[in-house]
Amino acid sequence: MREHLQDAELCNPPQTVARLAETVQELTVVVRGIETDVSEIKAGQARHDADIAEIKDSQQRMQSDINRLSGSEYERRVARSLRRNSRRHFGVSNSQLVQSITIPNNNHIPDLLDQAYDEGIIQAHEADDAERTDIVIHGEGSDHRLAYVAIEASVTSEDQDIIIAREHADIISKATGTPGTAAACGSRIDDETRALAGQYGV
Repeated sequence: MREHLQDAELCNPPQTVARLAETVQELTVVVRGIETDVSEIKAGQARHDADIAEIKDSQQRMQSDINRLSGSEYERRVARSLRRNSRRHFGVSNSQLVQSITIPNNNHIPDLLDQAYDEGIIQAHEADDAERTDIVIHGEGSDHRLAYVAIEASVTSEDQDIIIAREHADIISKATGTPGTAAACGSRIDDETRALAGQYGV
């Protein structure tokens, strides 16, 4: 019977072509439907990726805010401690806190740096850099001369803290013509950073 139908179709080419054309049209509709579904899936995936990226960005901003708050509170604690223990830590007696987040309106260090810049002792970029020192104390050194201590305070002391502390102490020493001690205060420090501190005299 099937062979008979096939023979009949072969004997009637127009009808066969028409059926083939109809089948092609049906397949075209199906393919277009699949393409639409794929496009919708891709669009949904793109929206999903965008949502994930926004969530990650929000998490990074929140973590940055947390770190900044943690760092500020830690700096306050360090400043309070240094007021009482500067002689034991740095050999500086009769010390005074002259720059810290705890005394935001104190212009001692900015004024000192501006004067040194005006006198051509330091460059503008040096004044800008040293002005950002976390904590600065001054007092009487072991030789009874005025001495400054530049301190970088971070919950975790990293290589950059060591380098910055050294640079800022050197600039302040250059600006004042007095000995400058560099220090980095942190609750955590790894062995490599500790070794770097030894190399930089911090």
